[in-house]
Amino acid sequence: MPNALKKRLTLFFLPSNNDFLIFSNKIKIVKIDKNHYVGLRIRLCVTCSMLAVFGMASPTVLANSDSDFSGSRIESVAVRFDGGALENTTYRDAVLKAFAVYPGGQYDPTRSNMMLAQVRRLKFVKAASFQLQSSRAGNLALTVDVILSDKAKSLDDAPIGVLVNDSLQDFPTLYADDRSVLQAKLENKSMLFSNAGAFFGRPDVLTAGNPLATSPSGKDGTDTWLESSIEAGVYGLKALNGRTSAFAGVSAIASGSWGPELFTDKTRHHVAVEDAYAGFINSHATEQGGLRQLSVLYGRKAFQVDSGMILRLASANGGERAALQSNPRNAAEQLLHVQFVHDAHRVELFRLNPDELQETDSKTVLQGINYEGRVTPDIRLGAMWLEVPESRFAYYTTATTYSRQGLKVADLRFAYEPPAAAVPVFFRAEYARQTHSHIDMDARAAYLEAGYQFLKPGWRPSFSYRYSRFSGDNPDTATFERWDPLYAGGSGDEWVQGLNQYKVVQTSNVIGHRFMARLQVAPRWELSPQLWFFKADELNNLGGAQALSVLSSRDLGKELNITARYVANPNLIFVMSAAYTQPGKAIRQALNQNYRNWFSASALMIARF
Repeated sequence: MPNALKKRLTLFFLPSNNDFLIFSNKIKIVKIDKNHYVGLRIRLCVTCSMLAVFGMASPTVLANSDSDFSGSRIESVAVRFDGGALENTTYRDAVLKAFAVYPGGQYDPTRSNMMLAQVRRLKFVKAASFQLQSSRAGNLALTVDVILSDKAKSLDDAPIGVLVNDSLQDFPTLYADDRSVLQAKLENKSMLFSNAGAFFGRPDVLTAGNPLATSPSGKDGTDTWLESSIEAGVYGLKALNGRTSAFAGVSAIASGSWGPELFTDKTRHHVAVEDAYAGFINSHATEQGGLRQLSVLYGRKAFQVDSGMILRLASANGGERAALQSNPRNAAEQLLHVQFVHDAHRVELFRLNPDELQETDSKTVLQGINYEGRVTPDIRLGAMWLEVPESRFAYYTTATTYSRQGLKVADLRFAYEPPAAAVPVFFRAEYARQTHSHIDMDARAAYLEAGYQFLKPGWRPSFSYRYSRFSGDNPDTATFERWDPLYAGGSGDEWVQGLNQYKVVQTSNVIGHRFMARLQVAPRWELSPQLWFFKADELNNLGGAQALSVLSSRDLGKELNITARYVANPNLIFVMSAAYTQPGKAIRQALNQNYRNWFSASALMIARF
């Protein structure tokens, strides 16, 4: 055996929502053939759901976010060698351990690109990339494509990266060795958006009272605008010893909007810090292969809980920050996050101050505890308790005004997501209740989703139905019952309920019926049509749009939309959407029958360099 193989090899896992840094000193050297050797650790921890370090997890925020799959749950990870021409379990295990992305976690593009650099450092790898494909339930399937080297690489521990090779070939990896990583981030989001009949042709009525609506779209027919953003940053990780590592990240976003957008026709630009955080991770692998871990993070960082029915948008876009629809900003103004991991279970303590717009800043602070774990490979459970110790946000009733400060939220989650090849059905549910320390409050929110996937047709279509209810306030009771949407959001597949309708009726006092299909029309193409029906939970709608404070009907409208996503590769994604929305009787009567149906279309490009 060559002497170089006896050197200490270090495999490590970069922090993400699910995978943390682990160093081990015990190595098993496996000879594959006369040219290839693989160093595998005898003790390599399995990873489970954890804190996002390189990309975790208000009523005035309107956004369709994360079309680049950021924050999506990872359903499976596979490795393909030489286009599928070769199968080798030893190589596969080495790639998976270097890539360190595992089912059950949340996808983070920055972190995934960073870990891909570690795959490329493996002795038998000539080139490596990875592909994304969404699954039937909106989760992600990742495939790592590896081209094998036809000759053994040098067996020393030479680092790689732009700073080492004085070449851009390794960009965005600036430096990587067995104990540290320095990674650059350079990302552009550009979107062209067009509305015809926005706010059903009556923006003067439906945006009344909105401080952002200085010159809203919709009164003059069709409006089209362009928005774009560039995020640049640096992220680093350093092993302090065999169990503990330190990490940090910093980035800034420059954004702009040109043309008459949803709320204003003012051209504007904005530059501000996005990520700015640091922390440490302590990990221990047990003799049985389990994982025990503690992590602490503080600073500006994105945060979400599950799919985002309660917490998803830790930062606001639009206003003077521009880029309302492409939604590039996600980091909370302040986040303190402490997480404990025990094998397939994690408990996280959090306290965050969302980064809201100056015009609508409610000074809200949230703190809580969240649990998530798998009790079987197919069943995932979750629970959260959340409190609001500080806030200026107000609740309105016909008699008085209350404060959000003192709000309490209890949340339970369940998911049954077996492999589609084994069981074609899937099921998810969530139930939450809001109470209050200072007032008589009892608000409820829940959803049930069930779906089925057909495996034989070439398009592998899946169909699902989701029922969701967010309670409204019954003025005939002394209890305040209107659901506070807090910081819900995400994409049109998550808690943006209707691409147009969500801009008028958000997740409060609404019942939604969603019929959805996913069609894999080609290896890199996905179509997702949706049909929505919206009903009000109560006719009293104080706290919603001023013109809709008292409804004459529970019928809020219906929407048909479709989204087409083309993933050229994980660093170049195109998303095209169109939506057609008809107002319901309640909105039509509030507009005195003077309305137009609402059509919108958009094209988004996400490019990482």
